[in-house]
Amino acid sequence: ALHYSSAMIATGYELWSSAMRNLILFLLLYVGLSGARPQEVTVGGVLDLGSYQGKQSDIAIKLAIQDVHNDPTLLNGTRLQFQTTEMGSTALINAGNVVKLFRENVISVVAPMTTDISNFVSFVADSAQVPLFTFAGNDPSMYMKHSAYSIQMIGRDAVQMKAIASLLTRYYWREVVVIFQDDELGLSGILALNNALQPFSARIVQKFPVSHDSFNNSSWTEILKRLEDDKTRSRVFLLHTSYGLARTIFLEAEHSGILKKQGFVWIVTEWVASSLDVPDDAIMDSMQGVIGVRRNIPHTPLFQNISTRWKDKLMSLYPNVTHSENIGIVGAYAYDSIWIIAKAIDALFRDSNLTELGFKSSGKYSTDVNIFQEGNALFQKAAENSFEGITGKITFSKTGLLEVDSYDIVNVVKREIRVVGSWSKERLSLARKGLEIIWPNGYSIPPSGSRKLLVGVPPHAVFAKFVNITDDNKNFSGFCIDVFQRALEKLPYHLDYDFQVSVNGNENPDYNDLVEQVANKTFDAVVADITILADRVAKVDFTQPYTDTGLVIMVRVKKNKSSGWPFLEPFTLSMWLTTAAFVVLTAAIFWLLERGENDALTGKTVKQMETSLWFSFTTIVFAHREKVMTSLGKLILIIWLFVVLILNSSYTASLASILTVQQLSPTIRDIETLRSSNVAVGHLTGSFVEAYLTDELKIDKSRLVSLVKPEDYVIPLRNGSIGAIVDETPYIHMVMSKHCGEFATVGRAFYRGGFGFLFAKGSPVVGEMTSAVLNLTQNRTELEEIRSKWFGPQSSSSCVDADGGGGSGQLSLRTFWGLFVITTTIYCLFITAYAGLKFYKSRQINTRVQDVQSNPIPPATPLVAIELGPLNSNLSSSSPPSPQYFSSQLYPNPHSDTNMVHPRRRRARSA
Repeated sequence: ALHYSSAMIATGYELWSSAMRNLILFLLLYVGLSGARPQEVTVGGVLDLGSYQGKQSDIAIKLAIQDVHNDPTLLNGTRLQFQTTEMGSTALINAGNVVKLFRENVISVVAPMTTDISNFVSFVADSAQVPLFTFAGNDPSMYMKHSAYSIQMIGRDAVQMKAIASLLTRYYWREVVVIFQDDELGLSGILALNNALQPFSARIVQKFPVSHDSFNNSSWTEILKRLEDDKTRSRVFLLHTSYGLARTIFLEAEHSGILKKQGFVWIVTEWVASSLDVPDDAIMDSMQGVIGVRRNIPHTPLFQNISTRWKDKLMSLYPNVTHSENIGIVGAYAYDSIWIIAKAIDALFRDSNLTELGFKSSGKYSTDVNIFQEGNALFQKAAENSFEGITGKITFSKTGLLEVDSYDIVNVVKREIRVVGSWSKERLSLARKGLEIIWPNGYSIPPSGSRKLLVGVPPHAVFAKFVNITDDNKNFSGFCIDVFQRALEKLPYHLDYDFQVSVNGNENPDYNDLVEQVANKTFDAVVADITILADRVAKVDFTQPYTDTGLVIMVRVKKNKSSGWPFLEPFTLSMWLTTAAFVVLTAAIFWLLERGENDALTGKTVKQMETSLWFSFTTIVFAHREKVMTSLGKLILIIWLFVVLILNSSYTASLASILTVQQLSPTIRDIETLRSSNVAVGHLTGSFVEAYLTDELKIDKSRLVSLVKPEDYVIPLRNGSIGAIVDETPYIHMVMSKHCGEFATVGRAFYRGGFGFLFAKGSPVVGEMTSAVLNLTQNRTELEEIRSKWFGPQSSSSCVDADGGGGSGQLSLRTFWGLFVITTTIYCLFITAYAGLKFYKSRQINTRVQDVQSNPIPPATPLVAIELGPLNSNLSSSSPPSPQYFSSQLYPNPHSDTNMVHPRRRRARSA
């Protein structure tokens, strides 16, 4: 029994020992497993809790931490602790607080980066190897140059500037003035904007750097003076600064009155637009009509739910603070940042066998902060995140840049931020119905974006129908003025302009002086009858020409006596001979086809030929009276009448031209005879013609005479003081329309050009005006309406040139060779057809004769005897008649002198 009892005790002891060992191993395993994930990790925040954005971000971060803890799929029991360092009154105090925060073994830091120590925070984060989450509206690519641990919650400037460039070009604003923050962040945005504008042929015309330290009343006064400078055409201002600096600028701008001036446009980038949710009545009142771009955040049910909770929390903690209706963009960025951190920590713990997060102290840097050993791994996990946050789809590049491809276009109206459009993947959508943009002047009509176009108009124009100024330089009219105003109506936007007289001290305009006044920006444009020339294009920009021009020579003409033989001049000798040959040929063919069938062709052969020739010739002058019996004859007549019609019309037109030209026979016939002569040559004063005559045509300057008024185009030519006038076709046509028959142009037009509107070099208006002018010139009805108003219908072609168009006026055989070839071909076809018919009828006759010879007709058939007539007696004889006899009886010889009647006519008479 004792032995049994001892055995039982030993067995129990062993069982108890085994159980204890298992329990200890289980406890050790439990403790080891639980130690793989720390109970808590610390997330830091660099916030200015004295500002609204600081409070906004603080509450959003705490809400996010609460939601992360409530998610059972994240962190597996590890808690997030949030530790904030407040910003003090000086940069030195702020720097000390930042260093102190990083010594607390934080694994990540969230910082809006709206303070002046943003670069310092970035530097410390890089030193401590702690991922830094920022969302300040700054270009993240700038931070990437300084820190390998920065993760930006906003898009790059390169993307948002594309949206701004699309907005500018949508309203045809080709020039923009930029006010930017004078630091790396501001400069990077301007460089991005400059690159974005280039594909749209737009540009930055002025840049004004500003900063918190340098901006004051005096500096703003200087900027304001330059903004309103008349030489600065653009009235589109882009503000790329922090929210605090933008607030100061807009308050000063409202005080100066520049915000609500006619035609002004103000645009802000995401740096400012993302902070517009801040309830600030003063800044909202001053920003009326301002438009901006910021990231598109969809108002999903999740966003609305979190916004409601955020607002309740804000009201409970800060009951005296005026708040916005939702969490705002900055708050939404802060909320999503915590979720990114939590997902990255969870992935780091899950994918590695860490038992603790390592920190080590280093004296390498003056900051002497603890280095987070898993910082690089955590940064990579954060950058690999891809999920749907309250700000939308969150995806990062490998370097920590948030991929943003859509922006909202917002408009400040009263105290409300209205979304009036969107930009996504380089496509802009604006002005949805009921959400039109309200501009700074309070209107929904888009401003021109530029000051009024100052348009120079030359005084004392020689021809007032082109440009005319009356009523003490207040009323501007004329062909050029009307075309310019009609082209402006075709622009896709409204362009304000003012006409101003160009005073150059001359009675007549000096067109080269007008070009210089545009080149030195005295005028933005010039409207005048000014020709597009190569040397002028080098200084200014021209639109498409709205009327063609060319240099022509105008001379006085003398009426001469006729030569006595003008009626022979319309045709050349070869043409006369060919026409006569076709008259004879037509007569011969007509005789061949009609002989034996037409009563008019009887008698001797000579008489018949005379009749045919008379018939063929007289059809040229008047309608024929003779009847045509055969079908082929009628067809020949139709062809010949068609030929006669063409020849007759051509002869008449050519004779009229020759008779006119014979009366206009000046001694100057073309440019060569002008150069070789010694006559005086007139030209319009102030135009390029003088230089062209002396430099290009080498005409001595002593022969040139300046014409200063329309009378100078008439009187000197009449009294012979000048022998010719060289000028552009519009002026010459005006003179000739009033003195048609007394003056005429000789030679052909040379040095062709055109009238165009000129603008300053690089003016953004030129492209649209060129399209408008091209549209106008292609619409002939509209341009002819303006032309007829000032010059009358077809004024440019009412007179005949003295050289008859530059040719002899004679019509040669070469002109009508096609007509004669076709006619000859048809004649040959008809003769061939006639020969074929003759051959066919001959075969029929031979067949009938053979039938009669083989089957004689009985004498008792009276009807046949009557029908055959004289033939019957021969048939009754013993010998059969010959084929020649049948032919002579059926087709008697028309040339015989007997008074025989044709069988067909005999039958007709018997009837």
